[in-house]
Amino acid sequence: MQSAPLLLSGEAAWTQTLTFTVLFSLLILIVVVVLAGWRERSHHRPFFEARWWPNALWTRRLDVLLFSADPEQQILGRRFAIGVANCLAGLLALNYGTWQGVIDPHRCVLLTQAAMAVIVILYAVFRTGLNQRLADPSMGGVATALSVVFLAWGYLIGGPGRPVALLLLFVILMFSIFTSTTRDLWRASALAAVAFGWVMWQVADEQRHILHGPEMQLVYFLMLMLMLVSVSLLVGQLARLRETARSRRVELAKALQRIQELATQDELTGLPNRRHMLERLSQAQTRQRRHGGVTSVALVDVDHFKTINDRHGHGVGDEVLRALSGVMQKGLRESDTLARWGGEEFLMLFPDTTPQDAMAVLQRIQQQLTQAATFPAGLRVTFSAGVAALASDDSLEHSITLADTALYAAKAAGRNRVCVASLPAQQD
Repeated sequence: MQSAPLLLSGEAAWTQTLTFTVLFSLLILIVVVVLAGWRERSHHRPFFEARWWPNALWTRRLDVLLFSADPEQQILGRRFAIGVANCLAGLLALNYGTWQGVIDPHRCVLLTQAAMAVIVILYAVFRTGLNQRLADPSMGGVATALSVVFLAWGYLIGGPGRPVALLLLFVILMFSIFTSTTRDLWRASALAAVAFGWVMWQVADEQRHILHGPEMQLVYFLMLMLMLVSVSLLVGQLARLRETARSRRVELAKALQRIQELATQDELTGLPNRRHMLERLSQAQTRQRRHGGVTSVALVDVDHFKTINDRHGHGVGDEVLRALSGVMQKGLRESDTLARWGGEEFLMLFPDTTPQDAMAVLQRIQQQLTQAATFPAGLRVTFSAGVAALASDDSLEHSITLADTALYAAKAAGRNRVCVASLPAQQD
């Protein structure tokens, strides 16, 4: 036997109409805010774009007004707004049932006021930034649990519209898969099973005189359990996918770091390679154009390196290059740069240094080489070098060519020497 419709008094009908209008307006506002944000962040032109649609400036101002200027808070705020939109949809359905006289208006008003109060409190916590102090700044677990409680409450008083609560529960749980942690979602599923199980028991007791009333509540409960089990399985699978994605991101980051090292670092000596050195030279030249000063470059070549390779093998030659790069690196300042230019050649960059001062540094390193005992097979290793000023009004290739010319002059003068391109060849 069905209960008779609950008729509203004039004042109650006016209040219900006002409540319905406010809820509907809030829902439309939230939908506009969410869609405007989606349009701003989309790389494609949305199908609903029109001349009246909010422009980017309007959207950014709305973001700051509603969600603060923090981009992360804006993202969390839009997720919160989507959840609120689902809650408002449930409240609209409930109040519509009251408007039609099939739901107790007093119980509907109590639920509506409680739900709106919770929404306001959660928004206040979010808007003031207090959510950033929580372990989960999105408050997804708390919001999902509260939604489950209110949906169970709405199912209890919902009358013929009770299936709407189950539909909204499914929507919220599906949305929470992407916004809540796995643990929070499992807790929400367990809470839903207990809360809806209890309210369905109460409804079945109320409908014991209605034909098939209790049986239908049992059917609803079994369908609910099937849905919760399915959600739990999806949560487990999604957790595995997230872990796989996280592992792949870590591996990708390591691979990119290794690629970056290979692109800018010489594998044998660990020094910057030719490509990286060209970038440093270009930066130094740009800085020199802006601020003036003198910058020098030096091209260094190991003496008789081919003989070392032929007599002792390429393995010994590699050890010589590693040991020599270490000795030269120790003789430079932190602002200087040493790079492997190719083969047995090295290139040095001396910011704010004249060619004569750079030559003095190289001569000092040559003296340190005579005392170094780091070379294999008792080898005595020397180098020749050519120094040139880095021209700010000419190409990098021209300056390097000048240094290379000075290097050949040092080789021709008997090796183990340093020559400056702008001066006559000098000996130690």
